[in-house]
Amino acid sequence: MNSDIRVGPYRILRLINRGGQGSVYLGYDGRLRRRVAIKIYRLPERPAARRALFREAQTVASLDSPRIVSVYDIIESPGHLALVMEYVPGCDLREFLASVRPSLASVVTIATDLAAALAVARQQRLVHGDLKAANVLITDGGRAKLTDFGIARKGTESKVAGSLSALSPEQYLGEPLDVRSDLFALGCLVYRMLGGEEPFRKSGQLDVRWLLERPPPPLGELVPPEMDVPRELLELVMQMLRRDPGERPANTHRVRRVLREVNRDLPLSQGNSLLREARPCFRPESPEDIPPAVPAALGRGSRSRMVRGGLWSSLALWSWRRRLLALLFSLGLVVTPVVIALQDRETLVHIEAPAVDLQESGELPAQISSTWLVEQVKTVLRQRLGTIRVTGPVGATPVTVFYAGGDNAGEAPDERFALQLRCVREICAFTISRERRGELHYQHAVLLTGMPTQQWEGIVRDATGKLYE
Repeated sequence: MNSDIRVGPYRILRLINRGGQGSVYLGYDGRLRRRVAIKIYRLPERPAARRALFREAQTVASLDSPRIVSVYDIIESPGHLALVMEYVPGCDLREFLASVRPSLASVVTIATDLAAALAVARQQRLVHGDLKAANVLITDGGRAKLTDFGIARKGTESKVAGSLSALSPEQYLGEPLDVRSDLFALGCLVYRMLGGEEPFRKSGQLDVRWLLERPPPPLGELVPPEMDVPRELLELVMQMLRRDPGERPANTHRVRRVLREVNRDLPLSQGNSLLREARPCFRPESPEDIPPAVPAALGRGSRSRMVRGGLWSSLALWSWRRRLLALLFSLGLVVTPVVIALQDRETLVHIEAPAVDLQESGELPAQISSTWLVEQVKTVLRQRLGTIRVTGPVGATPVTVFYAGGDNAGEAPDERFALQLRCVREICAFTISRERRGELHYQHAVLLTGMPTQQWEGIVRDATGKLYE
């Protein structure tokens, strides 16, 4: 294909998806050497609607959460707007549910991640407004990310903005929306994942009268008995689907608490079940996809609308630092601490998903999980290495994305770690390896299932620290 097809400074590689709100392309940022997803919208005609859309896009770009797809840049042309976002290899929830009936552990993982995303959006007074399966991405690390915060709906003339599968009663009636509307949509998703069908649809169509007047069938009647869904979760989902927003949870607090309690009671062996179940649905990473055809005016002549103050790209921020440093040199005001501060470098660390193998093990302390293991390792690494950026499927630093495909697909890490926990009856063996510059080092430790969490913490951290002795 023509390598000059671009959106601003970003080279277009291929089409990922085409939908009603806009097309999504896979792009490449040669300056930061990373792949990006670029979604292109057609701008509304009215100037006021355009200004509102830009403000909304900038608000979405300010959201900072590992459960929300990051927005890196905003590109405009006379007739189009392009959002440059984090590229997430994997599949969306719509594709996943089309071929898989998820386990309870996978449903809880997805719901927990989405509730966390809504909590961050609520802090910015932002309503998603279209929380449907197609806007939930399943990552190659086995987690869920929320995307498409509906900026294209800000310029619509219709009072019903959003997809029918994510429509709350108040949204259909054109009433004001808040986080309770998003929780209604989340309830619809969880209802579908657990029960196998959407709550207010008949013969594939939304039944508006049903949506506005009657509750859906009790979820407990649709869930397979072998799924063993806790009563608290069933009651929570039905409460989220109440017609009156005042009868739903007022915020995400109770939703996240119930999900945490359900997750805590799940067997550790079901950890990362979402990755195992979703992997067959992941889209192939191939350069032989549909040739892209983007609006010509979004090429080199377009300009960035990224706002100042916290939303500059890393490149723009570094350019500003260089100009400041040059000015200070010209004035003779540069001092050593300033130079040191500007040259400070983080250590990039990649941690593989912990391999957990439980064979008739005793009851582990409640806090022990793959995420807990990674957090203990990260605590030691910060003590040994200073500032770190962490990539990997579990516990990654939010500002970093490490793409599938190894070192050739992104920035190569300075150090790599692999963790393994294997338990047989009351005895567990913990193994951690560290790879740096081709050298590989291992440490082993033995734990007992009956030990308190504090002892587990000390032993795991001690084994990690010995890798540096």
